[in-house]
Amino acid sequence: MIPKEINLLPLISYFEHCHEGDLLSFVQWLDKAIYMFHYLPVDAFSATERQNVCHVLMELKEAVLKIHMEQIISA
Repeated sequence: MIPKEINLLPLISYFEHCHEGDLLSFVQWLDKAIYMFHYLPVDAFSATERQNVCHVLMELKEAVLKIHMEQIISA
């Protein structure tokens, strides 16, 4: 199966527009979002939903940090 090409331009535009290209700013907001999940009412999400959402946010954070590190190394 050939992977479908994904247009990431909207995501890149978001980074540029909302975070002025500062990926670490975005990572800090992801950290805050993950932290806030701990203060939601227990019945707002099931334990599995909470775990899955935090996992997705952590994976996104790791991917952004990897991009950031690659930018530093290539500079």
